[in-house]
Amino acid sequence: MSYVVSNLVPLVAADSFTLWLYKTTDSRATVLAPGYFATAASRLLPGHLLVLQAGDASAILPVRAGGAVGNGLVLDATSPPLRLPAAGSLDFSADLAASAAARCLTLGAMPNGVNQGETFSVQASASGAVTTLKFSILNAAGAVVLGPVSATVTAGSASATFTAPSPGSGYRLKVEDEADSLVMQISPSFVVLSAFALLIESGTNLLLETGGRLIL
Repeated sequence: MSYVVSNLVPLVAADSFTLWLYKTTDSRATVLAPGYFATAASRLLPGHLLVLQAGDASAILPVRAGGAVGNGLVLDATSPPLRLPAAGSLDFSADLAASAAARCLTLGAMPNGVNQGETFSVQASASGAVTTLKFSILNAAGAVVLGPVSATVTAGSASATFTAPSPGSGYRLKVEDEADSLVMQISPSFVVLSAFALLIESGTNLLLETGGRLIL
């Protein structure tokens, strides 16, 4: 016969040392022949030991380079094969230290409505480990239309200034902790109105936005 892969099993493995068991009906001389373990060279490394249960002997063989084995020590040439029961256990533990870091923010009052193109300011207060806030304007679909604008927290608050976007309803202000996006708040919705336009005076006439004369 020749080398059988499934007959080679590890009994003990520690660091770079492994104790192997190999059972075969081949004779000890056949197993010792050069090249017998050539295909197992990647598993049988120099310094390993091999417990051999051959057809005619039980022996402990030293493993050399290239999967070759030495003559080793013959334990018995006539008795039944050697039995080496083995068991092992691995204990593992880990310690994890952590501390809580409070992070909180609160939006200030929002305008009920602003005119298109009008500049308005928003403010939020922060506490704990919050150092920078990001302000954004969302549309009715929740998409960002202005910002984000970063603002440093000073004396427990931060503010940002925006120019009102296109007229519409459902706009909201979103503020979040720049270091932790889960710490955030969204305002109630507000409306952006069309900008008011004054009539234009031209001599003794008042003109409409389109340039036409207003007749009363």
